Amino acid sequence: MKKNDAMGWIVYILMLGVAAGVGFGMLRPALTSEYASALPINGILLVVLAVFGAIILAAILLELGHIIGAKVGRYEITKVNILGFQFKKAKDKKFHFGFAFSFDGITGETAMTPKDVKTSNPRPSIYFPLIFLLLEAAACVALISLGMAKRGDQGAWHTAYVVGLVVLVIVGLINLYNIFPAALDSKNDGYLMTILNSKTNVEAYNNLLVAQEKMLLGEPAPDVPVYQEVTDFTNSLNQVSIYKALAEKDYVKALEINELTIRCKDKVSGRVYNTAMAQKLSIKLLKEDLETTKQFYIDLPLEVKKFIADLTTAPSVRAYLLISGLIDESEGETKAALSRVDKAIKGSGEDKKAVEESLIKESLAKVIAAHPDWDFSDYSIGDKPVQETNEEAPNEESESSK
Repeated sequence: MKKNDAMGWIVYILMLGVAAGVGFGMLRPALTSEYASALPINGILLVVLAVFGAIILAAILLELGHIIGAKVGRYEITKVNILGFQFKKAKDKKFHFGFAFSFDGITGETAMTPKDVKTSNPRPSIYFPLIFLLLEAAACVALISLGMAKRGDQGAWHTAYVVGLVVLVIVGLINLYNIFPAALDSKNDGYLMTILNSKTNVEAYNNLLVAQEKMLLGEPAPDVPVYQEVTDFTNSLNQVSIYKALAEKDYVKALEINELTIRCKDKVSGRVYNTAMAQKLSIKLLKEDLETTKQFYIDLPLEVKKFIADLTTAPSVRAYLLISGLIDESEGETKAALSRVDKAIKGSGEDKKAVEESLIKESLAKVIAAHPDWDFSDYSIGDKPVQETNEEAPNEESESSK
């Protein structure tokens, strides 16, 4: 198990432990005490409502802190997503509202781009949410303290005690995830604190934000440095170069940069390493000799094969689609991969969606060419049936020279 994978388990276990400890140690006694009869509604229902309210409150204030901090640090806001409710800046430079339930964060996401890659400072966007956390915690502690002191005089104060306790726990757990100092499965400020500790890293991070915005708007990604020493952070930067190469159909260059992550296996998380292996396999199956690539697939470690079969990332879906269609020749498993295509494209990040959709269409075209009798009429990519997307895919012969 890699270090960052272990950190992920630690934070989830810690969150579960805190929730269980407060729930059984404080909340349950409060709902069964002599004061419980004074609650305005059923105790369980009150807790459920308080949980939902706390999640909404924490999500709003967390992103509000990011927005204010971004403005202080001299950034332009390009997207704000709170629990799926999203405002995103489009090519017309105006914000448009929509629903997007795929976001990079525990309860939402704020995307920003620097006004100046050398002088814009991302640290305020990390620290301002902590100010709101302190205000939320202070308000909850005040409710709990007053509730404990006065609930014998007036029943409403016991309600304040229960609500304050629930909100404090939920807000605390969400912010615990956010400030945990390690890379987790969603973006968190704690990890950014550990890497934005030098001017060089800040400038690299700003370059990443600029590149992501360009790709998000469908514009060519700018040239960014390729890092030879790969960590989870520098891998994010290298991904910009990889996807720029893939967009330009320069598969050799994409594989060369991707190989840097594979060589740094001991310095990246298991998910990053396995995704890089899935990326390599999918490109080789798409563009290289099938017999040689088949042996490469056979020799892959079992954990990589299991990761690909789990279909959790766009490269793994592409790889599994090609494995099932070209190596295993299983129509059923190919369809299983196709059923995860839309989710994989959305989960790849808006800056990579167009490239991933193009690659999946090209991969599918290769499978259909090998098995023209297979029926994919019940499947679609985006809002188009598979057969139509197959007609749009690049011609294999015209691309083979690249």
